[in-house]
Amino acid sequence: MNPDKAESDFANKVRFHLSKDELERQMRRIHDRDDSVDGKNRSAGSGSSGHSRITNSSTGLPRQESWIFESVGGYFLANEDLARMSVPRQEQLLMRDLIYSFSGVPSAYVKPDIQIDQISEMSSVDIAKVRFRLDEAFNGAFRALANEVLPMIGYYISVQSYIEETNMTPNCGRTRLALASALGNQLQEYYDLQAKLETDLQEKKLNLKELVRQVRPWLPILKSFSSMACSARGNLTSAQVLTLLDQTYRDQKDTDVDLKERVAIVLASVSRTYMKIVQLWMQKGVLFDTQHEFFVEDTEPSTSMSSTLLAPEKCCHAYWAERYRLMPDRLPGFLLSLANDVFLAGKYLNILRQCNVSMTLLQLPLAYNPSDLEHEEIIKNSYELPAQKLLKVLAEEHNLLLHIRNLKSYFLLQEEGFSETLLYKCQEYLKYNVDRLIPEKLQTLLTETLQKSNDFFKDMLRCQLKDCDVATQLERHHKAQRAEEEQEKESSSEEDPPEVLNLYGYEALAFRYEAKWPLSFVLYPELLDQLQMLQRVLLFLHYVKHHLTVLWRSPSEGTGLKLTNQSAELRHRMLLCMLSLEHHITQDIAEPRWQSLTLTVDKAKSIDEVVNKLETTVEECLRLGLLPSANTFVKSLYTLGHVCLNFCDFVESSMGEKSTKELEQEMCEYEKEFNSFLASILELVSQLAKTKDFGERDSCKRLLKRLEEFVKFSEADKDHSSNT
Repeated sequence: MNPDKAESDFANKVRFHLSKDELERQMRRIHDRDDSVDGKNRSAGSGSSGHSRITNSSTGLPRQESWIFESVGGYFLANEDLARMSVPRQEQLLMRDLIYSFSGVPSAYVKPDIQIDQISEMSSVDIAKVRFRLDEAFNGAFRALANEVLPMIGYYISVQSYIEETNMTPNCGRTRLALASALGNQLQEYYDLQAKLETDLQEKKLNLKELVRQVRPWLPILKSFSSMACSARGNLTSAQVLTLLDQTYRDQKDTDVDLKERVAIVLASVSRTYMKIVQLWMQKGVLFDTQHEFFVEDTEPSTSMSSTLLAPEKCCHAYWAERYRLMPDRLPGFLLSLANDVFLAGKYLNILRQCNVSMTLLQLPLAYNPSDLEHEEIIKNSYELPAQKLLKVLAEEHNLLLHIRNLKSYFLLQEEGFSETLLYKCQEYLKYNVDRLIPEKLQTLLTETLQKSNDFFKDMLRCQLKDCDVATQLERHHKAQRAEEEQEKESSSEEDPPEVLNLYGYEALAFRYEAKWPLSFVLYPELLDQLQMLQRVLLFLHYVKHHLTVLWRSPSEGTGLKLTNQSAELRHRMLLCMLSLEHHITQDIAEPRWQSLTLTVDKAKSIDEVVNKLETTVEECLRLGLLPSANTFVKSLYTLGHVCLNFCDFVESSMGEKSTKELEQEMCEYEKEFNSFLASILELVSQLAKTKDFGERDSCKRLLKRLEEFVKFSEADKDHSSNT
């Protein structure tokens, strides 16, 4: 058998990956053949050996003694002994292995510290710690030059494995698929570079220094892409993936323009699907989110259509407050500051649709580019269109401004002569227990009171009899607020039954304003309930003031006041005290805030400006008018008012039956009781004035200033009476 032919056949076979058994058989045949050839060479002399070396070098094949077989990536490959190679040959071999390694192909001369399969499962931080090492037999200068770009191997494996896994995984989500596609598009230029390097290597046009120079720019690029790929792994929502990609863009240095531009292109491509959902919701009011990626979720069944008109009794503020739900975990970070505009734009479009309002919708393409703010301008315009249109509809077609003024007139009892006329007509009924009252009769009296009013919407005002006092109603309101803050659902049916109270008509009478749709979107029941609590307190003060005034005006009922100066002075102080408590709520607290509300409503450009200002005004009037500790203050206020009513009853009942001395003794008892309760209120307000909130502290100080005058007046009067 010809030895040269045997070596040629073996060289052709070794190009393929061989199994371990096949390699062992080939090795035994080679060793057997080498023994026979060596025997002939020794007998032929040194001249024959020299001829053999010349023949092998002329064929371009290495001598068989330089082959080493090692396991690389699960395969056994034939490697050459680097120690016997020339420097140019080492450079060519190193460049070949580097090009293959940059493509993720296993190599015997470039090895990581760990199993190469583990790289695809590691985080970006751990990948940066993986060390790729060159064979120590390589020239030192070559190794120093190549070590600079070796980390790129791990980054590429991480990116490529993510692309392959995502494309092979069903139901992985549109955002992950978009990221895999965007990374693949960006790597196309990298693939072209690899092909060019391999061609230059085969044509002997490439050296190691040039190779490193050409691949060096891709090191930071692949590092960033690897960070993106690693971030997208795991159980993350589309919004969380977009947030991480956006943060990757923010972390890039402005000096590296090319890298930042590449990351921006990837982010814009990946966010395109999400931004299309945003655009459809904001500009059409349509929620098309089959994979539940969007941060707005419709609570209605999927079969219901947004364009279907609802029944009037169903279409209310409570319905629209619960129809759409926010999902914070589906909100990308770059839309966080715009989330409210996005949410309300689509919601208002559907409200306008329910109102049968026709309008021209926007058709502006919406995309996210982190390098500019164009998307913010489009989102702002998409929100302003329905928000302004809804305000225009409510203001021009449903007289929203007039209804807001009515709230002040009726609930804060600011309509001239309204409360006096109503109390005069109802005085025979309000002194009875609430169980004996008929709401229809009171409604008739209210209608008679408003008969001469010029208000076109006076019929929307209704009266009702509450089953609890104001303190209990306030407690329920505060409990509902706490439950909402704690995201707990506490229905009134689950609460303890209200305490059975012996309420009189003047304590139970309350107003309600029957706002129909779409006015009920702004004037909703929860808001009106807060005003109703203020109205009940003010009506009680007016009732007490009315009775104290009657004692002065009616000679038949006020005869007792003429018997002693002390009784007249006490009645006068009680009347001024009730007036001061009323003026604190209406003039000190409500009036300046309602003036600010009126200015805001007149200049408002969107419905949210009106709604937010109205809610703030009502909340501040209730909180500051009835003080931070509303329950305790209201109970004390009602107790003081009942002392005044008892005083009135005493004066009316004691007419002509008691002597002046007996009356004076009784008056001293009432004065002492009045002073005691008034002092307790002042002490309570003084404690509440220590709060850190400026508005609450200022409110308490204003009330103290009003009431302290009566305390001083009372003490002086007591000294005067004792001296007498």
